[in-house]
Amino acid sequence: MTFLEADVQAYPFEPVHDFCFSRFGTQFFENPVAGLRNMRASLKPGGTMTMIVWRRIDDNPWLGFPKQIVLQHLPPPGENAQTCGPGPFSMADTGVVTKQLEIAGYQDIAFERVDAQVFVGKDLDDAVAFQLAIGPAGEVYREAGKLAEQRHDQIAQALKAGLAPYQRANGVMMDSSSWKATARNPG
Repeated sequence: MTFLEADVQAYPFEPVHDFCFSRFGTQFFENPVAGLRNMRASLKPGGTMTMIVWRRIDDNPWLGFPKQIVLQHLPPPGENAQTCGPGPFSMADTGVVTKQLEIAGYQDIAFERVDAQVFVGKDLDDAVAFQLAIGPAGEVYREAGKLAEQRHDQIAQALKAGLAPYQRANGVMMDSSSWKATARNPG
């Protein structure tokens, strides 16, 4: 087995694989069609690409609910927000993604909804730290800068209270929803 670290949008793949897979990565591609096209270039004729992507934020309370709580204490990010690109929900619309996959040259495109509980933290403090570090709530928090620092204790307490109903014996668990998209390289 060989592991390779490279930019999937530009790496010169050879068409030698029967299968390629992305788990919550394609939605961050700077140019999704270029990345998907190059993934297809790695496949033999008839090979399958599968990707897992988040559905809408409203379908993912593990990310949407904490953002709502943080927005009660901080302003939303402005036009010049520092983001990491398209974002976790950029491939939530199956119509848009179908068109991207078609343009990238795929056929036999299918979507399957996958709902599951996700681990948000080992306890409430861990879950609050996680939410303020990454994802939509973390983006709001980071973009607020000094104001977020000033209101940190208030925000953390509000998140703890909001997340408390999701505390289980095995940690803080919340609902998530994603798409499993599959498509075939026609060759």
